[in-house]
Amino acid sequence: MSRILKNRFSTDMLKDDPVKSLLILSLPVIILNILRAGYNIVDMFWLGKLGKEYLAGVSASIFLVWAMHGLSALVTVGIVAGISRNIGEGKIETARSNTWRSLKLAFVLGIILTFFLYPLINPLIGMIGLEPVAHKAGIEYLRIMMSSVVIGFILFSLHSVMIAWGDTKTPVKVYAVTFSFNIIASPILMFGVGPFPRLETRGAAIATVMSYIIGSCIFISVIIRNKWIVFKEVGQEIPFKRYISVGYPVALSGMFFSIIYYFIAKITAAFGSDAVGAMGVGHKVEALAYFFSQGVAAGLSTFVGRNLGAGFEDRAKTGAVAAIKYTAIVSGIYSLITFISAPYIVSIFNSDPGLVAQGTSYLRIVMPIEMLQSILIVIEVGAFAGSGYTKPSFAVSLPVTFLRIPLAWFLAIHLGLESTGVWMTIATTMGVNSLIFIALFRSQKWLKARV
Repeated sequence: MSRILKNRFSTDMLKDDPVKSLLILSLPVIILNILRAGYNIVDMFWLGKLGKEYLAGVSASIFLVWAMHGLSALVTVGIVAGISRNIGEGKIETARSNTWRSLKLAFVLGIILTFFLYPLINPLIGMIGLEPVAHKAGIEYLRIMMSSVVIGFILFSLHSVMIAWGDTKTPVKVYAVTFSFNIIASPILMFGVGPFPRLETRGAAIATVMSYIIGSCIFISVIIRNKWIVFKEVGQEIPFKRYISVGYPVALSGMFFSIIYYFIAKITAAFGSDAVGAMGVGHKVEALAYFFSQGVAAGLSTFVGRNLGAGFEDRAKTGAVAAIKYTAIVSGIYSLITFISAPYIVSIFNSDPGLVAQGTSYLRIVMPIEMLQSILIVIEVGAFAGSGYTKPSFAVSLPVTFLRIPLAWFLAIHLGLESTGVWMTIATTMGVNSLIFIALFRSQKWLKARV
């Protein structure tokens, strides 16, 4: 077993120094996630060139895309936890079979969610109360993104399969290709360069979906070539309901977060396109810290699953503590830089004075809490998801996040703080949620979870 793993991966997660293993596992994923963040940043940059109304339209309506991403955890969390455990237990054939089963489940769920989400686009965007140009931009973007939910599900599941098998390097190459494609295709389709018609926000969505398709095809070819999949059942496979039971707390938490964001966007829209656009820009600036933390968490989840499967609880804990420590340092430095440079950063997307002022306010209120939020991600998506201890994502994160709706209304509308009240709400709930998860991590219950 050890020889198999040593040949397959560049680190032996059961023997090498935990920090070394985490670095080897996480660094490629961090780079990969920054490339993934680049998809959205590129789109937001070019949307800003179309005008602040287009920026506001996509910023306010993107909650449905987030809902799709969040619901993909119904499969992806189970993939990493389950397949990693299979390999740690020496059940290689079972892991290969579970790869195939997980992709089938992702396809079915993607189809179901497309039919569920697509009809909601018009009524939900209409209720936000956007200005006419922003409203049209949001609708056009979402119609394309929501019609391709199944493609996103397949891509995210294939990515999780790679992580579960310990290959965090190949995805970097794949996303480098798709990111490069998106950089070229987005402006061409949005502005109608050469023979291509001007598609505006539809062009941004089409470029993203095409990138998803390219990435999925490359992932599938790599998985088949490495023989990480068998198209049959071999016994002891993870039941579909177990994938769901492990993933649903994270998935529902993500979905309800998106629903809550819808109401936050509706409250923010009362203060104009500048405020809505600023929130979108702020999210994209936060995304670099978010995706860095997600990269560390991805490596940690595989490390934790592998070591708990082999019965090495102390190694799992040591790796988790190291991941939290280094994430806090990097995120803290990034938060300080963005706090100081906020006006310049916002003006890169759009130089409208009102938007710059709102975006600067957002970053200087929210970013000081970003270090805690990054720690939360490493704990929730790394240590807890890797061990299968996912219930707190639903039982804790969801209630705290729901508090954003009444708190935002109270601060922004009732007390008259306007958009500043919304930014304060986001920062406060991030901090509270993070502190609770830190306490749960210290309780060590996650080390005893079963998949």
